[in-house]
Amino acid sequence: MLWVRPAGPRQKGALPEPALRHVDAPSTYEALSRDPAAAEPLFEARTVVVAGGQALVRAARRSVLERAGLEVMVDVEDASRATKAAELYEAGLVLVDSEISGGCLLAVRRITERAPGTAVLVVASTLDQEVLLAAVRAGAAGVVLETLGGSGLVRAVEVALNGDAVIPRAGVGALIDQLRGGMQEQTTIDGQSLQLTRREADVVARSREGLTPKEIAHELALSDVTVRRHLSSVARKARQARPLTLALESTS
Repeated sequence: MLWVRPAGPRQKGALPEPALRHVDAPSTYEALSRDPAAAEPLFEARTVVVAGGQALVRAARRSVLERAGLEVMVDVEDASRATKAAELYEAGLVLVDSEISGGCLLAVRRITERAPGTAVLVVASTLDQEVLLAAVRAGAAGVVLETLGGSGLVRAVEVALNGDAVIPRAGVGALIDQLRGGMQEQTTIDGQSLQLTRREADVVARSREGLTPKEIAHELALSDVTVRRHLSSVARKARQARPLTLALESTS
């Protein structure tokens, strides 16, 4: 299932507008194939560069896209080659694996900086909302999940080439929270009042219920690493608030 926003100029690092609409993907693409003039693509080049992942994975993605009629210019293994390929071939889109050698976010930033006419789409095995937000901020058109299969991958690439954002359903809430300013929440930990982000508050609440970081990650569609980062961030805020509390007590 894909969520897209209406086509329009996409500024680097900008999050998609909150007015997202759900589109029935199959009928949408049937309409586009019958009447291309009805929705002229933002990117003229229909060429694709496949970047990152194991050689067999890249070959499989390339095969799926080529069978769908897209022209895959090359597949490369790391962020540096992905940037060079985007510039050399003036690609319409670079499909970047979330685990690409050299770093996914670095690849997104470099491609969007050096090949501004190229869309970037991140493909991931699972949805990590923090990775989604970071990728969009870096300039990516969005994230497509491997679990959607070949047809889902093709639809996502077509959507990105058309200038729209590709956002998995589970990631829409995180984007809306960011657009609303992060949604700070007041929480008390060990008698201290702390200002936490919505996501930090979600993680802390589940931790108090006895869930392990792995269980929290599964429930919130995050990675284990991201959950631990949130817990570390909350612990750091608590440590920073503690000296202030002691200082106030000593002067009272």
